[in-house]
Amino acid sequence: MNSDALDIFRWLLKEKMRPNSVTLASVLPACAGLAALNLGKELHCNILKNGLDGRCHVGSAITDMYAKCGRLDLAHHTFERMSERDSVCWNSMITCYSQNGKPEEAIDLFRQMGKGGTKYDCVSISAALSACAALSSLHYGKEIHGFMIKGAFSSDLFTESALIDMYAKCGNLDSARSVFDMMQGKNEVSWNSLISAYGNHGHLKDSLTLFHEMLENRIQPDHVTFLAIISACAHAGQVDNGAHYFRCMTEEYGIPARMEHYACMVDLFGRAGQLNKAFETIKSMPFAPDAGVWGTLLGACRVHGNVELAEVASRHLFDLDPQNSGYYVLLSNIHADAGQWGSVLKIRSLMKERQVQKVPGYSWIDINNITHIFSAADGSHPQSAEIYSLLNNLLLELRKEGYVPQLYLPLHPQTMGL
Repeated sequence: MNSDALDIFRWLLKEKMRPNSVTLASVLPACAGLAALNLGKELHCNILKNGLDGRCHVGSAITDMYAKCGRLDLAHHTFERMSERDSVCWNSMITCYSQNGKPEEAIDLFRQMGKGGTKYDCVSISAALSACAALSSLHYGKEIHGFMIKGAFSSDLFTESALIDMYAKCGNLDSARSVFDMMQGKNEVSWNSLISAYGNHGHLKDSLTLFHEMLENRIQPDHVTFLAIISACAHAGQVDNGAHYFRCMTEEYGIPARMEHYACMVDLFGRAGQLNKAFETIKSMPFAPDAGVWGTLLGACRVHGNVELAEVASRHLFDLDPQNSGYYVLLSNIHADAGQWGSVLKIRSLMKERQVQKVPGYSWIDINNITHIFSAADGSHPQSAEIYSLLNNLLLELRKEGYVPQLYLPLHPQTMGL
């Protein structure tokens, strides 16, 4: 009830009551929930004027507000200026980085927290494990697991669920299952973590077996459970099963479908090539689809070469998220595959007009506890000459086996020498 909280705060000021640190720390999360950055900045200014910025709970609230408003730079600046930091402050910043695509920074802060003498708690551990999962860094994840056992954190439901998720996203399903089996008590989060783990690895049968075991143990499934099941069906190409569990969620369990469920259903139909059904699903939604839903449809159009539907999806995407370069590139590739080079040039011109920059993609791998990062045409790695030599040899071997590379770069035929 963020708007109500702000209304009451305004009334307080109107009545000439002076807000204290507790008041301000309570109203800042309302700004975060509404992503009201300007209002959050005004409150921050008020806090500085009244000398309340040194309080830990106020600093944590400011940090969280900036992070949820998309300003990680200001969040970190606020964190660095704090004269004292308790575990809540550290947890807030670690979680901010972990949830906003900065897993390396999250792990670095986690280390700093320990070196600085602040005690870890369940929130610190869970956030660090989420960062390890995002990086697919099994080595760091195992280190934290060892620390959990030594520090008596291994009996906490949420850290154990985060541990399951970390092992699964690092490709170690056996360890994920082992953690799950050793848990003394399991809630819906624990079950959901493993159901999702099996589903993401294409083990639909195991996901469904766990789902029915969950019901037998009288654990009530929630919206996350069904999201994991429908996603597992999509990965396995089981369209009928996915549609069945979607109906089961809404009709049998009375759980209303959220945006992510519809995105999952679009993905389910899209992967199977049933693009018309995917489009009908979008049109049947009781609320306006977001960029994630339209982006899922556009991705399916790329796979199945549906130019007409791709144009429909992209029009919505360019309105909803006009600075996301990925959508422009996807549409450009779809037209390039269809040989529509005029349309490709129009999209490139639109990107220049809107000053949309393509963000380079990166891949990384951990070897002997060292993370190696690569991007396209990257020559910065000290062993790049050896790496490219090996890749060329592999390509020769692949061609001997009949592999033909697919050239789908969105360029005009004349520039490709065709």
